[in-house]
Amino acid sequence: MTDRTQSYARAVVELATGEGALDTVEDELLVVARAVDDREELRQRLTDRNSPVGQRLAVIESDVLSAVHPGTRAALAMIIAGDRTGDISAIASAVAEQAAATRDSELAEVFVAVPLDETQQRALKEALERATGKRLDIKVHVDENVVGGVRARIGDTVIDGSLSRRIEELRTRIGR
Repeated sequence: MTDRTQSYARAVVELATGEGALDTVEDELLVVARAVDDREELRQRLTDRNSPVGQRLAVIESDVLSAVHPGTRAALAMIIAGDRTGDISAIASAVAEQAAATRDSELAEVFVAVPLDETQQRALKEALERATGKRLDIKVHVDENVVGGVRARIGDTVIDGSLSRRIEELRTRIGR
């Protein structure tokens, strides 16, 4: 992660903390970043440097983002105006990591095939904390690439309990 990414993340954390909405801005920014990554048209609209900044900023005020917290819109405006939209995922992850650090935790991004209810999320968090020996803030993302099970990223550590990884391991064993 670049120093510039970290600087933007610190600015977003400061802004959100000042608004008393760090948890909300952190969560919403991660959702928007995933949407930008997943939707080519949206990514093009936000990263096209030939498009006037005002036109790119208009996306923030669209119906899609009208329900997000004003702090999230301000963070997005700062990222878009600074031509950093291409780095939005890295910035959102850095915001989540810095926010977790303010809570004396470490960020665990968990990817699952289907949404988890609160009880499942709590059980997963407890299991990951036992496995890592760390206090964790988990952010759960539904990812169609996860066929079954879960894949978790905690810092540089990846715990892959997905069905697709198990199938790949089986293929490797059979191929010997």
